[in-house]
Amino acid sequence: MAKRGRSAKKHRFLFTFILILLIIVMIAAVFLYIFRPDIYHIYLGIGEHTYDEEGNCTICGKARPGGVVAEGSDISIHVIDLGKNAGDSIYIKAGENDILIDAGSSGGSAPLICEYLNNYVTDNKLEYVIATHADTDHIAAFAGNSSGNTRTGVLYKFKVDTLIKFDNVKSDKNGKEDNLNTIYGKFCAAVKHAEENGATVYTAGQCYNEEGGAKRQYWLDEEHTLSMNILYNYYYYNVSADENNHSVVTLFTKETTSKTYNFLLTGDLEKDGESRMVDYYAKSSNSKSEYDVLPDVDFYKAGHHGSGTSSTEKLLSVIKPEYVAISCCAGTNEYTTDVNNTFPYTIVFKNLLKYTQNIYCTSVADTLPPISNGKFPQFGGGYTGKPWNGNIVCSFVPASSDNSAGIKISCSGTQETLLKSEWYAEFREPYV
Repeated sequence: MAKRGRSAKKHRFLFTFILILLIIVMIAAVFLYIFRPDIYHIYLGIGEHTYDEEGNCTICGKARPGGVVAEGSDISIHVIDLGKNAGDSIYIKAGENDILIDAGSSGGSAPLICEYLNNYVTDNKLEYVIATHADTDHIAAFAGNSSGNTRTGVLYKFKVDTLIKFDNVKSDKNGKEDNLNTIYGKFCAAVKHAEENGATVYTAGQCYNEEGGAKRQYWLDEEHTLSMNILYNYYYYNVSADENNHSVVTLFTKETTSKTYNFLLTGDLEKDGESRMVDYYAKSSNSKSEYDVLPDVDFYKAGHHGSGTSSTEKLLSVIKPEYVAISCCAGTNEYTTDVNNTFPYTIVFKNLLKYTQNIYCTSVADTLPPISNGKFPQFGGGYTGKPWNGNIVCSFVPASSDNSAGIKISCSGTQETLLKSEWYAEFREPYV
């Protein structure tokens, strides 16, 4: 009996010792979290990043995944590098608003996009989401991929206040809204999820007509110096044989005492859509307000990844862009064997260079297969992609005592324009 009692005492002592040790460890962990949060931030990734003017986290030193936003800027547009596959995903910080336009290029891109957003979105909420049209490389990451009950898509990871989507789809997508075996069906399910969790969903046509509570113009600050405007597109009301023409067109404006800065994003709008839009705004009576116009633009996200059927001379002669960002992997033979018709097309450079040399591109093809008489031997394959400018950030720079207001481009990759690349020197410069 005495031996059994000593054993019980020993176990009680050991239990008490372990319990006290655990309590000490927990107290130490709490004190460390309060007084040395950097330890958790550096080694466990816990806590928010805060960045200095150079774009480095003030706690762990990790670089921000995008370029540097200009100090004091209240609007910045981030063209996210999605890798070698063409696709669009554009994050915009305007005042206190977090805005996402498109989420391509595949379901597998969702974690990359969400990680990027998490470096800027502090409340897990997107005030506005815009889906420009129904092509996979613009909507796939809204739904993302799923495994069991885990879903990676942007619309499942972030709360959304207002979601604006395209009005029409090509006939081959009609009736597939409930088909979860298609990208479009998964996108529709993700939109429904967002709506069930509080999002208000409009189409661009409702916005332009200001129907059902939708607006043509959304003010993004209390002072009414920042705005997001849904511009006219003939194909909000008519079905096109080309899905790209259904694209939602947005114009962001920043007003100062001396000038209004304009930022134009046209999705994948094609030649016909661009032409109809230009013709519409050529009649001043069609403009509903001073913001419902096609002005000279300071920043232009090139249409359809630099395709020759977009960024036409007819549009560019009106908007005269100063800075241009192209979301594509320059030179890939993914869709063509004709070297001049790889993104961005030679004709696009001919058109753009009449107005600007400030042309930036997310990535560029590397180790391309050999060409003969201006042709690749095959479609696709035989190349890798690497960042050129990477994530491209265009931000408004407010006026200071020694500088006037203006636009700043900052990139996670090289700061050089695409015109400085070896690819451009070999495949475009001789033909432009």
